[in-house]
Amino acid sequence: MNHPLFKLVMGLLGIWLLYDIVTSGSLLVLFLLGLFLMIFPDKLFKKNHKQENLFWLGLILFLLSIFFTSAAWVILIVLLIFKVGEDHKMFKTIKDPLTKKQPKWREKDYVSFHFKEEQEETVKLSRKKWFGDDSIGYDIYEWDDINFSKAMGDTVIDLGNTILPKKENIVMIRKVLGDTKLLIPEEVGVSLDLSVLLGKVKIGNDHLDLKNETLKWQSATYPESSRKIKIVLNALIGEVEVIFI
Repeated sequence: MNHPLFKLVMGLLGIWLLYDIVTSGSLLVLFLLGLFLMIFPDKLFKKNHKQENLFWLGLILFLLSIFFTSAAWVILIVLLIFKVGEDHKMFKTIKDPLTKKQPKWREKDYVSFHFKEEQEETVKLSRKKWFGDDSIGYDIYEWDDINFSKAMGDTVIDLGNTILPKKENIVMIRKVLGDTKLLIPEEVGVSLDLSVLLGKVKIGNDHLDLKNETLKWQSATYPESSRKIKIVLNALIGEVEVIFI
């Protein structure tokens, strides 16, 4: 985003943002108080833990003073527009559902059934990135159910480098913007529950454009497969691709 037009627009929006803050008494108080607490916490307390608490309080007040302005939301929209404009694949992902005629999706039988889950008394804590691309399965790894959220970025999940347990395994993803690619062995039963505001779904040779729609699909071998994968994904904008390997 080094385009001169982008820098000019962001500069003007920055001036608008400051104007909104300065001309609003309450926002100006939040803005100045937040800055003071972040920069000078040692003026109020000598203990380090209390200074840290004041810093985080100041940061919250500072961010609130910004996001309560209309200029802040315009800045976010402009960032999204320039991001989509630079990423040709993302632009095509958004354009096709709005302009192309919807093809007929080949019919699938949906089978509902009950199963018994294995209980494990373990606690695991992991952190995912809010922004940026990530990949799961680049090397051989031990399988564990996947559940994460992210704001922006592409995700690749390769199930070819792990062995799925003989049960229904879960992949749950929530994201705002970005593509998702899943590489799944052919012998694994697959169930999809996808909700996309604007984007595409590719399953093998089948393609479908989604416009604020939900797609539920499962492979023909899903009910009988000993190893199953259930994928639940919610995204605002992006492409979901399932590749059988």
